[in-house]
Amino acid sequence: MYIHHYLFLAFLLLKPFYFFPSGGIQISDLFFIASFILYLLIVKKGDKITIDKADKWLLYFVTLVFGINLIYFLMYGKFGFMISSIYYMYNFLIVVVFRIYADDEGFLMILEKVCKLNIIIQVLIYVLKFGRFYSENRYMGTFNDPNQMAFFIFMSLITAFTISEIRNAKLHIAYHIMAVGLIFLTSSTGMFLGIAVFYTVQVLMKVAKVINHDYNVKVLLFIIASLIMGLLFSAKIDDYITTFSQSSIIVRVEQKLDKSSDNNGGSTNIQERGIDKLILYPEKTIFGAGEGYYARFDKAYTDLEVHSTALSIFFYYGIVPTMLFLIWCYKNIRILSVSNVAVILALFVESLTLLNQRQPLFWMIFVILNILANKKMADNEALSSEEMTNTAISPADYFQKT
Repeated sequence: MYIHHYLFLAFLLLKPFYFFPSGGIQISDLFFIASFILYLLIVKKGDKITIDKADKWLLYFVTLVFGINLIYFLMYGKFGFMISSIYYMYNFLIVVVFRIYADDEGFLMILEKVCKLNIIIQVLIYVLKFGRFYSENRYMGTFNDPNQMAFFIFMSLITAFTISEIRNAKLHIAYHIMAVGLIFLTSSTGMFLGIAVFYTVQVLMKVAKVINHDYNVKVLLFIIASLIMGLLFSAKIDDYITTFSQSSIIVRVEQKLDKSSDNNGGSTNIQERGIDKLILYPEKTIFGAGEGYYARFDKAYTDLEVHSTALSIFFYYGIVPTMLFLIWCYKNIRILSVSNVAVILALFVESLTLLNQRQPLFWMIFVILNILANKKMADNEALSSEEMTNTAISPADYFQKT
């Protein structure tokens, strides 16, 4: 571990603290910049910052993003197009640097601890009543938006979960409980959907394992039946149901379900999230509409940005850049294992309803998943060839080489 490693970890530890308005540079970003500069200064002579073969697809994507936004900047003179490009260039640099840093096994292990600490800190901030509220029923802690907080907590959880899988361990249930509790407080329906998918897949995988061992089925059924009976005959069951049904997250889910139909006379979820732009301006999905100056889409319900990760990339940059982005994702997660299916599906589902591509952890999780997938493949190959040894495998060996 070197000083630039610790500066990068400080960058992630300070990421939840928004000292300035969203969209601009924060104090945490200064730590990443310092980490990068220091790495450049101490890198051995003759060494170069290499770009992994998988990340070259991301480089192609970011290059086209810059080119498309530059064209629209010249057309409309709105600097917002160039700011959008800076986001992608910045996160591309984070991916490249993080993949290099993750070559150090100690760095990766401490990263897991930082993610756990991020969850604990946000719990303490809530308990001590230092956090802020977006509205009466939507908590956002140290962030500027409830969805920002929900996404960061979720990504901290699945990052810690994935790294624990890399070291053949299990993330303590306390972190799951704390993270879900915090996300519940934000009333983020998109993230609530993501954690629902994450834990549903986890349960299904556990059930599948139990089914493969017949002697465990009766025990499982007995435990489930006992829990159900205990809940049903609880004296406070009515209070539990009433409290849960009146919670802010349930109210917001009901509102979203009402808006899924045009019959209510109001706006729909598609309109409010700006996704209707893809329907009203389908020609833009061919070569891209550019990311900025949203007021030009006057047919749309709102002049806000498209609030969906994959769909926004498709609308702003068109077919070819979107394919390059998807290829990069595939290159990192193409070797699927039982351990990372839940993470991938949860991230995919919640990304349909939330805009995540400006957050570093969104890009970093693909690198971590790549490490996990290649570790599983290496372990399976070693087991099948009966050459398993007690030698620890470095995370550097887990990176995808093709």
